[in-house]
Amino acid sequence: MKSLFKELLIYILISNVFALNTSCDLLKTKYGYVCKCTAEYCDYLEEPQLKNANTFIAVTSSKSGLRFHVTDGEFNNEGIVKIKDYMELDENVLKNEDYKTMTIAMDTSKTFFQIFDKDNFFFARNPTSPIAVNVNRTETYQKIEGFGGAFTGSVSYILEKLEPHLQDQIYKTYFHKDGIQYNMLRLSIGGCDFDLSPWAYNELPEYDKELTNFTRLDERDLMKIQQIERLKQVALIDNIRIMAAAWSPPPWMKTNNAWTGYSSLKREYYQTWANYHLKFLELMNAKNMPIWAISTGNEPLNGVIGWFFVHFMSLGWTPRNQAIYLSEYLGPTIRNSPFKNVLIFGNDDQRYTFPAWFREMNSTRFTCLDYLDGLAVHWYWDNVFGPELIDLTLKFIPNRLLFNTEACVGDKPWQTHGPELGSWSRAEQYAKALLQDFHHNFNGWLDWNLLLDDQGGPNYVRNYVDAPIIVNTQNFQEFYKQPIFYILGHLSKFLPSQSMRIATQISVYRISIDAVAFKRPDDKIILILFNSASIPQDICVHDSERGSFVINVPAHSIHTILYV
Repeated sequence: MKSLFKELLIYILISNVFALNTSCDLLKTKYGYVCKCTAEYCDYLEEPQLKNANTFIAVTSSKSGLRFHVTDGEFNNEGIVKIKDYMELDENVLKNEDYKTMTIAMDTSKTFFQIFDKDNFFFARNPTSPIAVNVNRTETYQKIEGFGGAFTGSVSYILEKLEPHLQDQIYKTYFHKDGIQYNMLRLSIGGCDFDLSPWAYNELPEYDKELTNFTRLDERDLMKIQQIERLKQVALIDNIRIMAAAWSPPPWMKTNNAWTGYSSLKREYYQTWANYHLKFLELMNAKNMPIWAISTGNEPLNGVIGWFFVHFMSLGWTPRNQAIYLSEYLGPTIRNSPFKNVLIFGNDDQRYTFPAWFREMNSTRFTCLDYLDGLAVHWYWDNVFGPELIDLTLKFIPNRLLFNTEACVGDKPWQTHGPELGSWSRAEQYAKALLQDFHHNFNGWLDWNLLLDDQGGPNYVRNYVDAPIIVNTQNFQEFYKQPIFYILGHLSKFLPSQSMRIATQISVYRISIDAVAFKRPDDKIILILFNSASIPQDICVHDSERGSFVINVPAHSIHTILYV
């Protein structure tokens, strides 16, 4: 009876948590701050409402501990709106328990060395006048389709170990309107590197062109479907756009007859592999889980040049072979099926392959690119290869959707392989990438794993990385929302589908200040301001219709400013 009463009490608490805003349960860690969530409590933010047409609202997160902190202000006011950083807030707000310190066990052997972070050593003199950020509503660019993350086998495995109410908190904090309002998911067709073992459909019988054993979904996919259905229920959303990609076919279709290594698809199985994708669409649709888009395959160069250091499932493609496969097999198979409206995204690999990959495809089969509805790119090595490659690609292949489809930190040899709980420097990598991508006409942004365990897994090749949410697997009773989570939320929460980017211009170049603005379908303006400097900055925002205001933003902070 007591257990039933406790379950009912927890349900009521969680159900009613959205009736009011709840603040972060801030915990100090070795690397910074995280927000702790349990089955009974998690932080949420209902979108703040403007007092009148002359006001604005700034939602702030910072290195020192602000998380979705709300500040009001007015246009055309002679004063400066100062956003108090966490350490400056009233002492009545800062109670001792807010600074609880938790001990995080980290395996220091996982780190070779930490690269020099210039932002932590960025010294700037206090400017004599504010930095001007001009917002021009009349100059418009691309529309936003949405945001999301990957629902990998590892994510599903961890979720299944959590009690239902804690699972619900994760679903709500990502997908509910008072969470950060994700509307997309990425799934693997078969297995991926974040699974407990490599796997594919129809591994047996071998050399089976008819895929006679691919007649039902694997139990691992059935579990994901059950979890996603629960996600939709608790987040109160009817539809989630799902993008699916395959890492590898069963080994018997490949030239090396192995999950990984130097490989390509045997030519006699090109149609079989296209049919494999179609079977997945059919079976998912039969479970009321329609697929919105597929890609031509995850990171095709892993099986060509990346096999030396990539030890997880992969399938190698050259652009010439992929052009033949797309134009003669995959494209016609999908377009001549009941799933002809499923979008096809090309490449699904690193920025450094753009635009050469598509040019080579086009020179092989000049009609192959007609089958592509979108372009998919991963963010790894973006700090080496500039966004001009994206611009050149969109000129070569205009009128395509452009999505980032994978991002994480902790993947490089010089980084901590696994979570750095509370790391603001990792969050700033996301902020810079997001703002840069949207300045270069991206329509959507999908992160990698929605959550991972405290080691950065599990997965079968031990390529541990970080994630926006880390689950405490010592007790399976709590999870931690990383600074990365809030960086993503500063965009995803406030930019519904069909929001349109509008022009921003910064008057004086500062490497530490960036901004991007959008007009939403409800005609509200969203301005994202990012300060990566180690000092506060005065910023004068001038809107082409509304007027101006000056805001003082803390060091190492990001802000979503909302107005009409």
